[in-house]
Amino acid sequence: MTDPRSLSERLAKLPPGRHLVPSDYVAEGQRQRILGALAELIDERGYQKTTIELIAKTARVALVTFYEHFDGKEACFLAAFDESVDAAREVFAELLDPGQDWQDQISSGLQVFLEMVIRERARARLCIVEAQAAGAAGLARYQALLESVAPKLREGREFNPRAVLLPDGLEVALAGGIAWLVHQRLVADDLDDLMTLLPEMLQVTLTPYVGEVEAGRAADAAQARVAA
Repeated sequence: MTDPRSLSERLAKLPPGRHLVPSDYVAEGQRQRILGALAELIDERGYQKTTIELIAKTARVALVTFYEHFDGKEACFLAAFDESVDAAREVFAELLDPGQDWQDQISSGLQVFLEMVIRERARARLCIVEAQAAGAAGLARYQALLESVAPKLREGREFNPRAVLLPDGLEVALAGGIAWLVHQRLVADDLDDLMTLLPEMLQVTLTPYVGEVEAGRAADAAQARVAA
């Protein structure tokens, strides 16, 4: 049986033109090369300075091939954004235990998030930084991503006897604050000690639900993990 990963790697090395492999495999290989080139270029140059010509050149495909897959740069960007988010969700589903206490789920989730940013900087920059500069559609994708985090955070309201007093938009605001902390580091290209943000993120996220003292305990535990 053919290993799909090795096939993907071989396809990525194919030059433009005819190949003695099924056309759908060639097309998917081209598409992935285009998306990878977009993420690479955006990481280096930003969305505005990344052109379709540069994307095609970096992906080693003809311009006509680019347009066979995408209507334009925005469509390519949105596809890369969606695939990056889907990949991240698969990682969360694999690594996080839904049987954990809510606080532990939040702590583990934030840690996994930061680890993914470190390992997949280009994708992280695409989704967290450049989506906000990629026009109305990109900004809408970014906002929808923040809103998708809200339901898990909202579960914490059951631990606050005065949860009815919490503002409706609290969870989206918390998600935005977490993203902003990472946004600043990505813009500064300063990810070396990104995990040190975990205690602060956890303190801010948990406090509205379990109180400052309990959130502080969780932050101290996170600090110990980071130090170790």
